[in-house]
Amino acid sequence: MGKYLTNKQGVALITTVMIVALVVTMVVEFSRTAVSEIEVSKNFSDEKKITYLAVSSINVLKDLLMLEGTHSKGDTLLEEWANGRGYFSSASAAFQEGKLEGEILDECGKLNLNSLVGENGQFDETQKKLWERLLRQPRFGLTGDQIDAITHGVKDWIDKDDEVTGIFGAEDTSYRSRGYRCRNGTFHTLEELLLVNGMTKEIFFGNERGEGIHPYFTAFGRSEININTAPVPILMAFSDEMTEDIALEMDKFRRDETNRKALENKTWYKDIWPYGNPLPENAMTTSSVTFSVHMKISLRENVKEIKAIIFRPLESEPSLIYWQET
Repeated sequence: MGKYLTNKQGVALITTVMIVALVVTMVVEFSRTAVSEIEVSKNFSDEKKITYLAVSSINVLKDLLMLEGTHSKGDTLLEEWANGRGYFSSASAAFQEGKLEGEILDECGKLNLNSLVGENGQFDETQKKLWERLLRQPRFGLTGDQIDAITHGVKDWIDKDDEVTGIFGAEDTSYRSRGYRCRNGTFHTLEELLLVNGMTKEIFFGNERGEGIHPYFTAFGRSEININTAPVPILMAFSDEMTEDIALEMDKFRRDETNRKALENKTWYKDIWPYGNPLPENAMTTSSVTFSVHMKISLRENVKEIKAIIFRPLESEPSLIYWQET
């Protein structure tokens, strides 16, 4: 155990040094490029500066994720990437002209929209139960009919046939008045869920009646959910018997550095819940391949929010697969 902790501490130190160096490099390169551009053009805008800083930040985080993937067995909330807010704070301190805020989230700790439907075009029953257990939690304030409308609407959006699922499903006829058709294919982005019959902005983003569902879903990643990084409401969705108190104890366990080795095995939950029925381990994993970066960059009167998705496969370097600016 001592050797294991020493190795992890060494990786953490290397990571910290690397991040400091990269942040400095980012700021120096940003400043050098900015000066060069100003000399060439009088119209060098704050918006362009923000873009440079955002791209540099993503490159830093790709290197961080690659290092973590090389030296860690699985992904947990104890990894360096999970301290994304701290890295953005350090970068912001060096960025004297403005402010940089952000965080890194594990997309594999969420429910994948596209996993609700199996290759046969029917519900994946394990995933469907996960959806239903999540959505019926009081935090969202949804009725049974609303939950059925969402799950059936998503199924029909994905499956390739034109047959309406039950009384709550929706195919082309339900979308004609909206000016678009049912995709009959996989979701490309999370926001596409807003197009599905049964989904509303209030359900997606939340309102005074309940919390929004959008933080718990993704269109990226894979069907298995990382039990080491999944939010507490998703932990609760793994079983009808799972209470919030048990899920909170699991969350406490996985944030304890002394349990790092145990988190390499997805059955670690049994240490917290030894008398509960086994969780659906076919829907669980301890490693992740897709991460989202959420940034807010302010420069004088200009503010830009950016969401980027980084794919980190085991066999190659991380790559940027999604970029959205608002």
